[in-house]
Amino acid sequence: MLKKIRRILKSSVIFFLVFPAYIAAHVAVYFSVVHFFTFSGAYGKDILSWLLILLGSFLGFSIMISALLAHRWDNHFNRKYYFFSGVWVGFMINLLLFFAFGWLANYVSQGLGFDSSKKLIGSLAIIGAAGYSLYGIVNAFTPIVKRIEVSINNLPKVWIGKKIVQISDVHLGHIYHYDYMIEIAKKINSLSPDVIVITGDLFDGTDGHIDVFIEPLNLLRASKGIFYASGNHETYLGTEKTFEVLGKTKITCLRNEIKTVDGLQFIGIEYPEPTEKISVVKTIKRIGTFNVSKPSVLLWHIPSQIKKIRNLGISLMLSGHTHKGQLFPFGVATHFMFKGYDYGLKRKGNFSIYTSSGLGAWGTPMRTEKHSEIVEITLLKG
Repeated sequence: MLKKIRRILKSSVIFFLVFPAYIAAHVAVYFSVVHFFTFSGAYGKDILSWLLILLGSFLGFSIMISALLAHRWDNHFNRKYYFFSGVWVGFMINLLLFFAFGWLANYVSQGLGFDSSKKLIGSLAIIGAAGYSLYGIVNAFTPIVKRIEVSINNLPKVWIGKKIVQISDVHLGHIYHYDYMIEIAKKINSLSPDVIVITGDLFDGTDGHIDVFIEPLNLLRASKGIFYASGNHETYLGTEKTFEVLGKTKITCLRNEIKTVDGLQFIGIEYPEPTEKISVVKTIKRIGTFNVSKPSVLLWHIPSQIKKIRNLGISLMLSGHTHKGQLFPFGVATHFMFKGYDYGLKRKGNFSIYTSSGLGAWGTPMRTEKHSEIVEITLLKG
């Protein structure tokens, strides 16, 4: 009960921090539309203003209304409404970005003495935002296969040339539903992976009806096993509920556990509850069976505590969480927040880390920073 209260309080704090910025974005777009699309006559301007206020209020609050409806009644209409509301959030962010370019173009043209058309600039901003949003939606639903090679010291001969397929941040739920996971399973199986690893946020956390995903998850095939470590969205959904459902699949859940397969250690660290913090290194040491002389693959959802993990002697760390910012320009923020480890393969000495951009999306079903991806990792002897 205490954990639930703390979770609600934390969510409330986040809401009151984010919501004013969300409202401010709508206000900025409102003033931009009024500025670029001036109507002659007081009545025309008043009508435009009220239409924008009413439309903005309805669409702005739709993300919260649709989330409540979809969580209470999981049906086709509510899922579509939730999708549309998420698209609106992404479109608003892109519209704000393109209107910023429009304001800049307007001021530059005035400074240079050109008689620019405000309506033309405003129209181009809206068209640009719409096109960019469509591009983002396509990116979010058409994952690419990212192929990388990783050298590992002391890699057993049996593992040389073998493939690990990593997926992260799928966010199965209202938007990424049953059919999407079936197509993903087919695509992963076509790569003939030796091992599949899932590095957290398999589920979105807003949808409690996750039993429906048991069947498509059971389509996954890997000759040496499928391993899973939880992410922060599983804590929102309910960690025990997540593991209960995954217990009905062929997926091996690593809850602060080590599974050694043909001399290669797979280590899964469970993501802590919102009110808790953990030391990954101390947790691994408490497991007791970790052998620093053997090669290892660590599944830890967030690319953090990297220096300590490297010093422990981990060979390869696989993470997600960041989405590489998901929408431009938030990738700049994730780059600084995670000290350059927010995306891609990095290597230092005998240690490698790959942070995936993720396979799904959160909040808005758009990706303008990086494509959604399935990561195919070929192991080489270091």
